[in-house]
Parts: sequence; C-alpha cells; structure tokens
Amino acid sequence: MPITVDILPEHNLVFVRYTGVMLVQESAEAFAAFAQNPDARPGLRHLVDMTRLTDIDRDFPKFMELQAAKIETLASTGVETFMVYLATTPIGRQAANIGKNGWTPESGVVAIVQDSEEAALEALGIPHRSIAEMLNDGAAESA
Repeated sequence: MPITVDILPEHNLVFVRYTGVMLVQESAEAFAAFAQNPDARPGLRHLVDMTRLTDIDRDFPKFMELQAAKIETLASTGVETFMVYLATTPIGRQAANIGKNGWTPESGVVAIVQDSEEAALEALGIPHRSIAEMLNDGAAESA
C-alpha cells in the first residue's frame, strides 16, 4: 500500500506518508486502521507528507465520502485536531488542497499546507529540521 500511518507518541503525532498514486480505497483502509490503533486518541496532531505523490485518484465523490467519515470520527471527540499537509509538487499541492478544504469549521480540524519539511515541523512545534531526523529521533527513543 503506498500509504503509511505511524503514531509517534513522543511527538503527539500521526505521521502519514503517501507514495505513488493516492487511491481513495487505500486511504479509507489506512484511516480505518488508524482509528482502530490503540495509540490513536483525540488531540493527536497530524503530519501528512504528500511529497512523494505521483498522481491522485479522481473519484471526487468517493473522496467526499471518505472525508465525511473522517469528520465523523475526529469531530465526535470534541477535541481540536491540528493537521499539516506537506506538499512540494503540483500534484502534492492539489491533493493537500483537496484534503485541507474538505474540513468544515464544525469538524474541529484546523488544517494548513506547508511547502517545506522545516516549516511543517515548525508549525507542529516539533524541534527537528527534517522528517528523517524526527523519525530517527523517535527510533532512538524507543530503542
């Protein structure tokens, strides 16, 4: 699956990385697995890395259905969620804007798009300059 979802408790973060083509069905499966993860909890921040996308599924009605399911899950907690989309390419920016614009004010999700790793991590308050550094730090802490 060209999507990975990792919960990094040391950063109060869900790290999502898309690679290749973003497919609605795979996104739905990844979100369902996240929602069932015992480490998933309200208030986790989200970093969605779209820098490795090559294309997106253009089934926009299915995207809207998935977005509605996400809103139902995240908004039902009553806790605000901060989501940062990292996008450095035209296709990544398109996907990030679809994601960002899918959150309603009532959803409890505040979403922004950043165009560099450093800016994305800074917005999240994570004291690293790159995602690799953040992931290595987390691996070192759990070792």
